[in-house]
Amino acid sequence: MQNSQVELRPTRVKTTWVTYFLMGAYGAWVYAFGATRASLTAEQGISLTVAGLYGTAIALGLVVMSGLNARVAGKLGRGGSMRLGSCVVIAGILMITCGLPFAVTLVGTFIAACGGALAVSGVSAFVSAQQGLAAPAALSEASALAAVASFIGPVVAGVGIAIGWGWRPALWTVALCFLLVEIFRGRSVREYDGRGDTRELPSKVRDLPKLFWWTALTMLPAAGIEYCLALWSTDYLKERGGLDGGAEQAALVGIVIGLLLGRVVGSRIAERVNPERLLIGAFTLSGLAFLVVWSIPNVGIMLLFLVITGCGVGLHWPLAIGRSIRSAPQFADRASGTGTMAAGIAVMIAPFALGAMADGFGLQWAFLIVPALALLGVALVVFRPVPMMVRSISG
Repeated sequence: MQNSQVELRPTRVKTTWVTYFLMGAYGAWVYAFGATRASLTAEQGISLTVAGLYGTAIALGLVVMSGLNARVAGKLGRGGSMRLGSCVVIAGILMITCGLPFAVTLVGTFIAACGGALAVSGVSAFVSAQQGLAAPAALSEASALAAVASFIGPVVAGVGIAIGWGWRPALWTVALCFLLVEIFRGRSVREYDGRGDTRELPSKVRDLPKLFWWTALTMLPAAGIEYCLALWSTDYLKERGGLDGGAEQAALVGIVIGLLLGRVVGSRIAERVNPERLLIGAFTLSGLAFLVVWSIPNVGIMLLFLVITGCGVGLHWPLAIGRSIRSAPQFADRASGTGTMAAGIAVMIAPFALGAMADGFGLQWAFLIVPALALLGVALVVFRPVPMMVRSISG
C-alpha cells in the first residue's frame, strides 16, 4: 500500500514545472478573455448576438487545432508543439488588442484558441507520459495552477479599467505569462518528446482503440458542464436569485474558487484514490450540488453551492483527459488532441443547447442540462471504466 501511494505521487522536475506553468498561462487566457469580452464588445459597438461569435471562435479553435495536434507534434516534437502553441496565443492576443475592426479581433480569438489547444494538448500528453500512474494527480496539480492563474485576468482587468488604462493590459499580462514560460523553458525542447513516442506520429484516428472513444464521450459532459456554468450562471443568478449589480463577478469568482479548491484538494486525493472512482465522485458532487442551486432561490445558498459545484467541476477535465490518454498510451498526442477536440465540440453544443432550451422552456428548466450531463458522465465511467494501466490497444 505504501509503495502504491509513492507511485501515485507526482515527480516534479523542471520539465514538469514548465508544463504546469504553461497550463497556468492557459487558464489565465481563458478567464482574462471572459473578463474583457464585455469591454471589447462595448468598444466595437456590436450586438450581443454578434458578440456571441467570440465563443464560437474559441470552440472552433479548440476543435480545429486539437485535430491537428498529433500531426504538429509529429513534425515538431511535443516540446516544439507546445512552444508553437505559446507563440500562437501571443499572436492572437496582439490581434485582439490591436484596435482594428471586429473581423480582425474575431480571427485573433480563433488564432489564440488554436494556440491554447496546441499548448494544452501537449501538456496533457507530456504529463501523462512522464508521470505514469501519478498522471491523474499531476494533471490535477496542473489544473489547480490554471485555476489560480484564472484570477489574473479579472483582477488585472478590474484594476486597469479602474485606473483608466482600459481592458487591454489584462490580455497583455497573459501574453507576458506565455512569454515568461518559454523563457523559463529555455532553448531545448527535446526533453519533452519522451522516448520517441511522438516520433511514431502522425498516427491515424483509426489507430485509437475502441475504449478511447468511450473516454472521448466522457469529455462531452466534462467540458459541457463547465462552459454552461461559465457562460450562463450570471443570467441564472440574476433571474432566479434576484442578484443585479456584481452578479457576473459573483458567479465567475464562485466558479473559480470552486475550481481551485477542487483541483488542489483533488490532486492530493488522486494520489490515494482510483481515478475512475474519483471522477464518478466529481460528477456526482457537481450534479447534486447544482440541484441545490437550482431548487433554492436564496442568493447566499446559491453562491455557496455554486462554489461546491465548482469543486466537482474542477476535477472533470484533468481526470477525463487523463483517462483518455490512459486508454491509448501508445498514441498519447493523438489521444490528447482528439479528447480536447471532443471537449471543443461540447463547448460548441452544450451552452447553445442551454440557451435554446431557455428560449423554449425558461432558464431554470433549461439549467437541468447540468445535472443531466453529470448523470451522463457517471454512466459513461461506470459502463466503460479504464484500468490504471492499459497494456493493449486492441480495444
